[in-house]
Amino acid sequence: MKRITAATALSAAACAALSTAVTAPADATVVSRVSLSSPMSFSNFTVGCPYEARVRVNDGSNTIRLVEGRAGSRSARVVARTVPAADKGIFIWRPKEPGRRVLRAVQTTRGRSIYSAPIVVTVSPGILGCFSV
Repeated sequence: MKRITAATALSAAACAALSTAVTAPADATVVSRVSLSSPMSFSNFTVGCPYEARVRVNDGSNTIRLVEGRAGSRSARVVARTVPAADKGIFIWRPKEPGRRVLRAVQTTRGRSIYSAPIVVTVSPGILGCFSV
């Protein structure tokens, strides 16, 4: 017969407490993060060619939008949408005009828009067309 000590009983109770599911209250503050992992700032792109933009999120349940604006401007337009798979999402972005652009990923979570840090890129006219390596 095995003898159960107070330490063994306390240890068993602690393990049971750790395996209990934890849910956040409805009014809890949930930290959401969105970050563009590619492209890198100061990258160069060609008008009309398709490019991948990759995003990381910690809320994989909501649609993410890629927004593009002119450098120095407050206005931006949605250029792509994706539904993340777990914590990652991939956009296909086709720049339409040459110039400096600011890309940001946006995700709405619990009624709030969460923005990634801005990525500044340069878009050049499509003189040679699109090509892949």
